[in-house]
Amino acid sequence: MPPDVLAGAARRAGIRRIRCLSGSGCTAFCAGLLRPCVYATAAVVTTLAPAELDAVLSHEAAHARRRDPLRRLIARAAADTMFYLPLARWWARRQAETAELRADQAAFGYAGRQAVASALLTTLETGAPVGAAAYGGVTDARIAQLLGDELPARRPAPALVILSVLGLIAAVWLAMCLGQSALNWPGLA
Repeated sequence: MPPDVLAGAARRAGIRRIRCLSGSGCTAFCAGLLRPCVYATAAVVTTLAPAELDAVLSHEAAHARRRDPLRRLIARAAADTMFYLPLARWWARRQAETAELRADQAAFGYAGRQAVASALLTTLETGAPVGAAAYGGVTDARIAQLLGDELPARRPAPALVILSVLGLIAAVWLAMCLGQSALNWPGLA
């Protein structure tokens, strides 16, 4: 794999930090919290056409610019901390899906819809894991966006709202009980 091909594509996409990984899988991703870096396997460069490579790298560059790995970590930590609110987990998933859709939009503007669609198809055909190519769960929305269709409404199920309200009530009740028992603790009064 000529490293100048990847370096040139990275420069065109506005990527400052890129690492090439060995491996046969056709995968690219963004990782790192404060200074995100784009990682691409050698197979990405040899498998994808130049326009597809530009689309993939511009997609990952958008994740790096927005610091999406850090945003995902914060959203996931909030959801895990507030485990008693099912809406928090739904919100974290929505944040990840929105990040993918925004990165696709950036790639549309840079490489065009055709290149993005072709790159997504090529990575799926090479056996790349669906989660890597489509960030599992948002595939339908990504396809609708590619086609220029109206994105489906993304609202939480009523059961999630009800369970979250019940979880919040239980958490407040528990906090009040603990606070009251702390006030009644011998030696604190």
